[in-house]
Amino acid sequence: MNLKQNEHKDHLAGIIHLLSMYQSLTFSQIHGYYPELRTDILKSLILRLAKEGRLSYLPDSDLLLYNKNCQRNGSVIAAFWVLLDFMPDVTYHSISDFPVALTFYTDTDAYDVIHIPFEKEILINHAFSHQLADVSKRIIIIDHPNQIPLIKIPDVTAYCTINKLGKVQYYKKQGVNDT
Repeated sequence: MNLKQNEHKDHLAGIIHLLSMYQSLTFSQIHGYYPELRTDILKSLILRLAKEGRLSYLPDSDLLLYNKNCQRNGSVIAAFWVLLDFMPDVTYHSISDFPVALTFYTDTDAYDVIHIPFEKEILINHAFSHQLADVSKRIIIIDHPNQIPLIKIPDVTAYCTINKLGKVQYYKKQGVNDT
């Protein structure tokens, strides 16, 4: 087996690992996670895994599912865009339990990524009202900046919105920061 085939074997296993953990991601996100892969090569790897029945690929919606029984999870997909913003500094990442969508670590910090859909602010505030102090920094994904004053969660490092192309725009209570 030559080096190039072995490299793709590692990518195939990595793609399956990501989808087994997150259940649904977009093709664009997998490409962002593996930027060293040309788009055509990644597409052929995805199609190969789909043909083998190891994942479901819905090209019209840019969606990859771990299997045909999985559904799109908008909170996880949004949180994964935030994760990609911190690459390659991420040392570990994993899916989390509600209300946290995803947790990741860098060499110096731990982050919880939380998605708060519009009009779910009270529910999420309540979910955090009984939690003890945590060492994780919190990044809150919101649908609109007008939600920020409604959120009463401690230890928020930043708020952000994500557009349809996956561009993350960060906010602090004082202003806006683009990445």
